Amino acid sequence: MRILNRARSMAESLMTDTFRITRHTGETVDPETGAVTQAVTTVYEGRGKLQTAGGVASNRATATGESSNAGGMVPEWALYLHLPWTATGVREKDMAECTASSDPDLIGRRYRLVNMQSEKSHATAKRWNVQEIPKETDDAADIG
Repeated sequence: MRILNRARSMAESLMTDTFRITRHTGETVDPETGAVTQAVTTVYEGRGKLQTAGGVASNRATATGESSNAGGMVPEWALYLHLPWTATGVREKDMAECTASSDPDLIGRRYRLVNMQSEKSHATAKRWNVQEIPKETDDAADIG
């Protein structure tokens, strides 16, 4: 068990970014203005690490349907969010936002949690497959 604790500590030491993970809990409507506000609750806030893997070539179109190399191969990367193994209560469809990072380009970027890919007895971290939520997306559309 000492080796596992040491491995978990080492994995967490690489999680130098901070993420806030929220869950959609409904919506409220202002009776005077009719404005709809999305209700969310924070389910985790703390350390994390964003990771990519792959670069497998495919001819899939972009999320917007646009493709500047029609008929060509586009590298497709898998995107993961690593959280400490103690991060519990996080679920599929939750939204993670990077709130602090040594890479300024990551701050403010948001990711939808797709599924956990580290369900095992001796995990050193919770590793989630994630999908980036484009900045242009309307907040109401990203819920769910």
